[in-house]
Amino acid sequence: MAASDLDTELRQNAERTAESIRGEARADAERLGSESHRLIEDWRSQALREKEAEYGAQARVAIAAARHAAMEAVLLARTRVVARVLERARALLPSAAQNEAYLSSLGNELSEALQFVDGQGTVVRCSTDLERAVREGLRDRPEVKVETEADVGTGFVVVGAEGSVVVDGRLETRIDRLASVLAIEIHARLQEES
Repeated sequence: MAASDLDTELRQNAERTAESIRGEARADAERLGSESHRLIEDWRSQALREKEAEYGAQARVAIAAARHAAMEAVLLARTRVVARVLERARALLPSAAQNEAYLSSLGNELSEALQFVDGQGTVVRCSTDLERAVREGLRDRPEVKVETEADVGTGFVVVGAEGSVVVDGRLETRIDRLASVLAIEIHARLQEES
């Protein structure tokens, strides 16, 4: 083999080797590029999932806070309605105390209240507006004294001998006792309307 043939052969071998190395390098580069793209896509997908979860949690907290605030506003509004209704009912008590239905039932109410006290020394306090109806209701109980007081309110108060027992039959007291029941009823009706 001549030197030029050897040189040619070596050159061809070197070119084949170089081409083979370049081919492997290209294949490695393509594989690395493909893996890099896949890893980047995996990282991007993971970051998106994490951000979506984070934003989802923040959104759920914000929605819960908004619902809480809305429920608080509704409850406050309903409570104000209840307060207005009770205030209006209290304002109507003086005229209710003059209502024929109330005046006709006053005798029975007095009898029920007097069951809790001994007759001797018992006093029934009422407003001057109700004095006549109270005296009429007590006509069979002459031992019970009737006293009028301007600040009694509507209805009556029965006081046993020496203040031992007090039976409060005022309409204001009845509304106060029923306020929670009335509030529940008003809330229920408001719920039905909404």
